[in-house]
Amino acid sequence: MAVAEFVELPEIEGEKKELIRGELADVPLGDEPVHEHTKANLIAILVAWLHESRDGQVFAGSPYILDDYNCLATDIGVLTGERLKRGIDDLFRGAPHLAVKVVSRETARRLRPKVGLYLKNGSKAVWAVYPEERLVDVHSAIDQVTIFGQDQILEGHDALTGFSTPVSAIFEGL
Repeated sequence: MAVAEFVELPEIEGEKKELIRGELADVPLGDEPVHEHTKANLIAILVAWLHESRDGQVFAGSPYILDDYNCLATDIGVLTGERLKRGIDDLFRGAPHLAVKVVSRETARRLRPKVGLYLKNGSKAVWAVYPEERLVDVHSAIDQVTIFGQDQILEGHDALTGFSTPVSAIFEGL
């Protein structure tokens, strides 16, 4: 299936779908309290930092059309600069500057191809956040991963120049 067909499919309440390499895929809704709490912490951290830097916006659960056969939804996406000037009615085309996936029920088998697709289509980094392990894997180039533990400082590097936060802040309250 092509993205043009995918975006015309009717939405079904309680279901979320992605298109990965032309195939429909169910997306776990991420309604687990740990997943949602982690996501809320990250959104608060990113919004506060972006407010200070004045160059970016955070979007939660938005779909991104990566190419003709891939449309993925991040848990959190950060758009910066020129990407923010698109029309309101237009779906996001291309990958977000930073894509964040809070990994709870999604397996590594399903996550790995998505990371590659985000990076191939313009993301500067993909953060895979693991609440159970209190870890953040930062994918900054295909096959390049840096793992940040709870006692470390997560930095934005190429994705968010000047950004830093204690990893423990992402998991605060869990």
